[in-house]
Amino acid sequence: MPSRGQDALAARLARDAIPFDAAFDPAEETPLADALARIIGDRDIVMLGESSHGDGASLRLRGRLVELLHRRFGFDVLAFEADFWSVTRGWGDISRPEEVRPFAQTNIYDFWGRAPAADGLWAYVETVFRAGGRLDVCGFDCRLKGANARSGVVDVLRPVATTVGLSNDAFEALVRGYAALQSAEFDAPPETAVQEAYFTAIARFVSLLRRDDAAPDDASGQILAELASLDAWARFAWLGHSRDEAMAANLGWLIRHKHPGRKIIVWAHNNHILKDSTVYLDVRDKGPAAQIAAMSDAQKTALAYVGGVTSRAFPDRVCAIATTLGRGHVSALSHKALDGSEIDFSVTRPVPIQEPDSLEAALLDRGSGAVVVDFKGLAHGDFFRSRLLDLSFSAEAPYGRGYDAAIYLRDGEGLA
Repeated sequence: MPSRGQDALAARLARDAIPFDAAFDPAEETPLADALARIIGDRDIVMLGESSHGDGASLRLRGRLVELLHRRFGFDVLAFEADFWSVTRGWGDISRPEEVRPFAQTNIYDFWGRAPAADGLWAYVETVFRAGGRLDVCGFDCRLKGANARSGVVDVLRPVATTVGLSNDAFEALVRGYAALQSAEFDAPPETAVQEAYFTAIARFVSLLRRDDAAPDDASGQILAELASLDAWARFAWLGHSRDEAMAANLGWLIRHKHPGRKIIVWAHNNHILKDSTVYLDVRDKGPAAQIAAMSDAQKTALAYVGGVTSRAFPDRVCAIATTLGRGHVSALSHKALDGSEIDFSVTRPVPIQEPDSLEAALLDRGSGAVVVDFKGLAHGDFFRSRLLDLSFSAEAPYGRGYDAAIYLRDGEGLA
């Protein structure tokens, strides 16, 4: 049972939350802009999360937040939890605003690239592009499911491999492993010999690129980062290694090398932007607690989130803002949503009923349609119940360690 202190903390957070109009005009909004100015401060990496990939209300809101952060705060890079190769490489090939939407639809996960709920976001990106402004789009996911990667990885890497002297046999081993990742990531992994040959080929490729011990130029530096990401994708898919570690490495490369000195918006699930793994490790609810208890000390130490790895790599620069819902519906998605498959956005499921002692229940009682909750004053040991880690479960956890703030929307909507 929750303590009275936890109940009181959720009630206090709800009472002190700052209301705003979820349909705000980013060019005019003041209460939310003022709140964000206090929360973000001078940090130049802002992570915007969602508790479900089917959350259309949050998607629409974050589209307006991107515009607000761009207009008022100078953030001009938008990094998606999406295909590192396709989105990062492909964005540089766009020359006309009319190409923006088709590019997003074919290279970013359906729930962000093709969903009607994302129309406002992409309309703004088009507007900036048309006006000659600066709002660059990139991706940091090691999983390459975009059209550009499916058709282009082998074609781009083959001449480079030939130039540096990678043998045909080694390159074909890389091609076979990559084909297995593209065609059967969620099925049984390929034979061990195929895996080992793939990893060996990538290691040899990297060695040849680095053999002169000279600092890589931009082109070879990007290929080195892409090869590291290809290696990490296979280790995630075949060996169970951390996807978050791989995504954080890609994001780190984008921050240091692709967009140095720029202010970056990171777009991902709430779970990935978590800045401290102890938020999950210290969860008190029976289900997660049982899973955590079964983890070895090594597994607990190795547990990583993009937000945490990035915060350690770039101290005092990362602000993580999660989102959560009170009631309503979200689009019902399966794992195929992450496999490049098209989604039927009209199929929805209800937002789970909130636990009476949760932050969401307290906010429902308050009656506001949209609020921002600042976690700045929370202590290390402050626990409260919420669905911030994922919409599918409510848990008592020390959320203030992992997020700087949360945005609550009362009414959930699907992606259609």
